[in-house]
Amino acid sequence: MTIRSNLWQVAMVLAILMNSFTAGAQEPERLGGQSNAFMNHGKVTGVLTDRLNKSQLRIWESIVGIVLAKDKEGRATHPKLYGLYQQADASGHEIYIELSTERSTLRAAGWCRIEPGTGSTQKDVVLIQLNLGMIDRAIASEVSRRADGFIPLAGLAKRERYVEVFGHELAHAVRLFTNSDYRGLYLERLALADIGSKEIQVIGRLTSLIEKPAEAAEIEIWRELTAGLEPKL
Repeated sequence: MTIRSNLWQVAMVLAILMNSFTAGAQEPERLGGQSNAFMNHGKVTGVLTDRLNKSQLRIWESIVGIVLAKDKEGRATHPKLYGLYQQADASGHEIYIELSTERSTLRAAGWCRIEPGTGSTQKDVVLIQLNLGMIDRAIASEVSRRADGFIPLAGLAKRERYVEVFGHELAHAVRLFTNSDYRGLYLERLALADIGSKEIQVIGRLTSLIEKPAEAAEIEIWRELTAGLEPKL
């Protein structure tokens, strides 16, 4: 999942226990011009934007524009981020993007969730949701400093904050496809949520194991996004 302060970890566990997450699809609207380079163009696997409406597609274009940015020599400006995106896009899985502007305090900054596949291959579908309202409200200060010393979102502008959260969720998605042990941890936690388990400590332990590699990737991405800037820690 996501940018994690202690408060958001509690919120995520509560949300898991309530099993209240929904993933309703929205009628897609297409943008014209060069922005189509960032959209689906008939794609059926990889990073998909079918669930975004017209205004959300504009926001998504600005996010993925940063993700796929290159320098004058054609090298990725943010190698870690770029690599994760390309790996996800070439995974052969359906990875749907959703954007939300809700500002509920029980929402995390982002989600990465497996949904059962319905196609002929029965491959699992992955949903990445970015909760833009929560990201906008998030305060990058000592209050949100993690145990490893990292302060999520510190020194970043609005769109770069969205990108950092997306990178965290993207790291989850890629690991779910490429690491069977990691996938097992995820499915174990999901099973506990499905039965409404009250085992907070077990869920917390699993959540910590699931979050650790995504948080490590997030730090790399944050460093890429702040390269050349003066971080405000």
